[in-house]
Amino acid sequence: MEVNVVTGSLTEEVTVAEINTITGYSDTDQDTRIALLITVAREWLEARTGVSALSKSYKAYFEKGDRDRTGYYELPFSPVTGVPVVSVCGVATTEFDSVGMDRKRIRPSTSYATVPVGGTSPYYVEVTFTAGASSKLTNECIRRIVVSMFNNPEDGAEVSMSRLPFDTLRLIESINQNTGL
Repeated sequence: MEVNVVTGSLTEEVTVAEINTITGYSDTDQDTRIALLITVAREWLEARTGVSALSKSYKAYFEKGDRDRTGYYELPFSPVTGVPVVSVCGVATTEFDSVGMDRKRIRPSTSYATVPVGGTSPYYVEVTFTAGASSKLTNECIRRIVVSMFNNPEDGAEVSMSRLPFDTLRLIESINQNTGL
């Protein structure tokens, strides 16, 4: 599976001013670094939990081997809003089953592709969808991760799980939908 964000520019919900207030840092010389840490923390949390903290459009590309034993392809981010646009081998289809409310699984009704005589064509499914919603819990996790990263500059712009406080790890676990910590 391959996933790309289709949405252009994003506005982070957690602000530099919030982080400055939490850390008690009043100078503006670190604002660029803090803005970068906010983005890094959000992207790490989204990848870790499968929960999109901001509303974004995604394009997911699935190969035949990416489906589960019942033929469904699970969209990698939630909560999914609206109706996904599905195409099978480049041909748009409106015939597909969808399971789940926030976390979606898609199973196209058509499972064939037009293949030229003597040629081979890989089977693939492309899904364009919108996922993400504002969440107090997700934003609180981002704030805590950023403060931890800000207080440990030797780690650079990477999230170090070993440096995250226990209560932050428990908050992340409470929204985690993919793997346990």
